[in-house]
Amino acid sequence: MKNYQKFMAGFDLHGDMQDRAVTKKFFQFSEAFKPNIKIMGGDLFDFRGLRKKADKAEQAESLSDDVACGIEFLSKWMDGKGTKVWLRGNHCQRLWDVAESESDGLKRDAAIKGVQELDDLCKTLGIKTYPYSKRLGIHREGRLCFLHGYAAGIYALRKTLQSYGENVIMGHTHTIQSVSVEGLVPKQGWVAGCLCQLDYEYNRSMLGTLNHENGWVYGLIFDDGSFAVYQARQIAGKWILPTEFKEI
Repeated sequence: MKNYQKFMAGFDLHGDMQDRAVTKKFFQFSEAFKPNIKIMGGDLFDFRGLRKKADKAEQAESLSDDVACGIEFLSKWMDGKGTKVWLRGNHCQRLWDVAESESDGLKRDAAIKGVQELDDLCKTLGIKTYPYSKRLGIHREGRLCFLHGYAAGIYALRKTLQSYGENVIMGHTHTIQSVSVEGLVPKQGWVAGCLCQLDYEYNRSMLGTLNHENGWVYGLIFDDGSFAVYQARQIAGKWILPTEFKEI
């Protein structure tokens, strides 16, 4: 079969909060699968110290490890040929927000420098970038729409499908989900899971995070725009993933 391209999309790395065991498997699978289309679907960085409600300890924390981990992931995975995309997530967007509106001149100048360095890196690697924007932060391949995510809660995926009216692959909620929305032309959606750690000090008592799960999505996009989507997840502690597709 030669009438398709292979795609792979990872979401929610969160820089220095990534799960190294998961990203190791992610890279191993990418090397075996050899996707033509690679999509980093947002929250490449965590930038917890830049959030508006960051406490003093978070504000005092260095961003260097967070930035280095995100850049390492992007540079390693996006090296080579093919379609390469980075959709900024709400955590990534924090740096751009500081660069545009921070009242502290030193912080604003540092953020502007950081934004420029990331833009230069993406140009060097040939990565197409999108802002965190409900209208502009969307990448399309065939009949699939990739976005970071602009809704939260257990119905986030269904709400997104209903809002966009397209087949959707998203992240943001750190869960693995799939759903179909009824209609004359039914729409399908997937939440990819996350590449970051699942448990932190701040969420130790949050029951809603018990459904967080590591994973990513991959599949085929055919010349006519149709597609096949597969979700990578651990089953009984094992990653079992098909890497060959044959026509029968």
